[in-house]
Amino acid sequence: MGHLYGATNNPDKQISNYLKSKEIAESIQEKGIITAINMNLGSTYLKLNKLDTALFYAQTALDAYAKNDIGIYSGYIYDLAGTIYQKKGDIDQAMNAFKTALKIHTEKNNLNGLSNSYTDLSSLYIILNKPDSSLFFAQKGLETSNGAGSSRLLEDVYSALSSAYTKLNKNDSALVYLQLASSLRDSMNAVEIKNLTAYQNLSFDEQIRLRELEEEKASFQYRIRTNALMGGLFTLLIVAFLLYRNNKQKQKANIKLKAQKEEIQTTLEQLEATQTQLIQSEKMASLGELTAGIAHEIQNPLNFVNNFSELNSELIDELKEELAAGNNQSANEIANNIKDNEQKIIHHGKRAESIVRGMLLHSRGSSGQKEPTDINALCDEYLRLSYHGFRAKDKSFNADFKLEADESLPKIGVVPQDIGRVLLNLINNAFFAVNEKSKLQASGYKPQVIVSTKRDGNRVEIRVIDNGPGIPDSIKEKIFQPFFTTKPTGQGTGLGLSLSYDIVKAHGGTLEITSADKNGTEFSINLPIQS
Repeated sequence: MGHLYGATNNPDKQISNYLKSKEIAESIQEKGIITAINMNLGSTYLKLNKLDTALFYAQTALDAYAKNDIGIYSGYIYDLAGTIYQKKGDIDQAMNAFKTALKIHTEKNNLNGLSNSYTDLSSLYIILNKPDSSLFFAQKGLETSNGAGSSRLLEDVYSALSSAYTKLNKNDSALVYLQLASSLRDSMNAVEIKNLTAYQNLSFDEQIRLRELEEEKASFQYRIRTNALMGGLFTLLIVAFLLYRNNKQKQKANIKLKAQKEEIQTTLEQLEATQTQLIQSEKMASLGELTAGIAHEIQNPLNFVNNFSELNSELIDELKEELAAGNNQSANEIANNIKDNEQKIIHHGKRAESIVRGMLLHSRGSSGQKEPTDINALCDEYLRLSYHGFRAKDKSFNADFKLEADESLPKIGVVPQDIGRVLLNLINNAFFAVNEKSKLQASGYKPQVIVSTKRDGNRVEIRVIDNGPGIPDSIKEKIFQPFFTTKPTGQGTGLGLSLSYDIVKAHGGTLEITSADKNGTEFSINLPIQS
């Protein structure tokens, strides 16, 4: 699990799983495994650039290595220590560690390890300004990496060869190996992105499946406890009737009644606990849908960042060529293009950062503190996240959506996480409704969801409108009741609109519904500007 979280770029959970693994290994005195885990912890902290912590775990693994040989992986401990020493500027210690690793890899005939050590030594000699030695070890690394069959090692070797030839002013050879490294890196990145996407989709589907199972379990327990409560009440009525009929057994009946009362009280407490669990389940469902929307929403700025980064890499190569040829004007134009691309990378990077920050605010839960909030921005964010959340669950889902915002709206004092949860719930219901109607394949039907805002005196009105199947008059009065839902079994708890109604009411506002059977639905939120 630690390796898997590392592959999906989640260092906190990676370290947490390594530490749990270490705790188990220590409890059964698996010293070889403990040594390997310390090495993995050192490697993880090295990637986080926490060099002192990384060196602590690497040194702990080195101290245990003399007693606990971990087989073919032993040399990697010294490779790790050498890399940390190199980053800390301790070249002598790094050199000793790399040479020791080379010796161990040779003894164990570990081609992957040999290639890794040769490449590390080549990089170290570049720092020492000894390009001939650097080239020697890079070439040795190339020989062993071809036998090892690892694309990642081969990429490192190509990069080392490019650096050595550059130091030796052999630019043609340096460029050839730089291009080989770049091509191999692009190929591996494409595979890694594909695998990571598959893992994330699998993980998300599993989370949804587990949540649905929990909801079904909670619903079943609720029905059982409700039946128990009704049975208890029926028993209480029988006891009361018997007490009325038989005064001589009054004392005995009172004792029995007290016992029944305690039983009913326990049942009520269990019922309240079940209701609390269902409310939490509804909140987690909201968070899951939000996460899916963010995963798709964040992909756009990341694609821009990747594309402009690749373009800059190509422009830098062209810039070098123009500078070498003395074409200063062309070089300046290319440099300006690179600068423009960097601004675009910064823009889309900040966009991705704002999306992640919004998710963190939502997942952190409500603090209960009101703060000045841009309602238009809140509506825009949750409209797009809801749409992408549905797209994540159902690739065939499609609908038109738009925000009709009143730009004159002032910021109003609300708890943004709570109002965001209301918006997400209403918009999710709207997309669900139009999706259900689109399944009927009516001629000329185009599913559409509109969110609009406007100022009405000293209040702000938010409307969520869909052209779905609408809500019959017979159930409108029940729509805000807890546990009432029109969705199929397993797809809703019946708490979303009830919670939304309570949240809006707590803000001093109102939540109303307007709908005609088969002609769409409109939810209207009215919030006071001064709060």
